[in-house]
Amino acid sequence: MLIILGGAGYGAHKWIVDGLESQINVQQTQIDQLTQQTTALQTAAKVNEQTIRSMEESAKQQTIRMTELTTNSAQWEQQARESQRIFADHNFTKLARLRPEMIEKRANAATADVFRSVEQDSRDIQSLQTQDTENESDNNSGSQ
Repeated sequence: MLIILGGAGYGAHKWIVDGLESQINVQQTQIDQLTQQTTALQTAAKVNEQTIRSMEESAKQQTIRMTELTTNSAQWEQQARESQRIFADHNFTKLARLRPEMIEKRANAATADVFRSVEQDSRDIQSLQTQDTENESDNNSGSQ
């Protein structure tokens, strides 16, 4: 009887221990999977943080550029108003008839300055657009 009870007790113990070991194996598998998922999420979070920082920096640069462009625009408008005032205050037709070489030289020089300024502004705008396009491409390829 003692042997039967001992054998039944050992069998019950073995059955319970096997069940617990099976649960431990299942939980270890779940822990491994969750660890992998955590690592993947942490990596994605780092990439997202880098993307956010890059976008914030880009936004700051755009704000600075817009401020510069606004300031330049205000200066150009002031120059235009000043030029219009000068034209309104003077009789350039009479002056051009009396001293054509003086007017021609000044007009040509001023026109050349305006053209150079417009060309430089066009290059600056093109450069900004190219940089913005490259930043967007980098951000899109980095997030994929």
